[in-house]
Amino acid sequence: MKIGIIGAMEEELFPIRQHIQRLKQTHKGGRTFWRGDSSGHEIYLTRCDPGKVNASIAAQQMIDHFSVDVIFNMGSSGALAPELEVGDLVIASEAIQHDFDLTGWGLKPGELIFDVLTAKNTGQLTFRSQQIFNSDPKLSQLALDSARQIELTELNGRAPKIYMGRILSGDQFISRQEKALDLWNTLAGLCADMEAAAMAHTCAINNVPFLCIRAISDKADHSATISFTDFLVAATANYGKVFELIIKRMASKNGA
Repeated sequence: MKIGIIGAMEEELFPIRQHIQRLKQTHKGGRTFWRGDSSGHEIYLTRCDPGKVNASIAAQQMIDHFSVDVIFNMGSSGALAPELEVGDLVIASEAIQHDFDLTGWGLKPGELIFDVLTAKNTGQLTFRSQQIFNSDPKLSQLALDSARQIELTELNGRAPKIYMGRILSGDQFISRQEKALDLWNTLAGLCADMEAAAMAHTCAINNVPFLCIRAISDKADHSATISFTDFLVAATANYGKVFELIIKRMASKNGA
């Protein structure tokens, strides 16, 4: 199987690289990719840089250049749900672009529109809409089962917890408690990032299964900048362990 892995920053991909053999660098479409193998799979990695447009471009290039069978998004995220703490892992069941706003048209927050047409006889707009982009349910369950069987490294003397649920994405670094509470109360996302929902959107259009695992690196409040810097490497190390078990189990199911 060909597995594409995308992270916003090099530090977010480092825990994955440790589990991949024979890595070689290649350049396509102005982007640097790494190809290697692990547990019988072809692995392709790239850094997309922060933001939804960057994430969508990287995902589409990964699909176009390498015909990957699945795309994994691994990275850090800011907690929105009050019970989440630094170091916890969140496996996305679904994702919403929280900063897409057509509520003035009567749509829900984060609801996108497609196939926009103007009716010739009435001049009214017609369209279809979609608010939620789902992760692949089988991959998400595999990730959850794998994470529960791994002894995760403690952070500050606390064992990380594992959650599965909704992730919110927007072109904003959430660092105000008021904004974090608003997103939690409005859309009930467990955490917020800047890429996952855009990748989920891109994968849905291309009919490519999508999996997202996020490590909580900050509380998405006034302490976010300090916490993000201090805990990024430690918070992402655990999902490297989860990734290793996931691809081993995928290889076993595929008969590799």
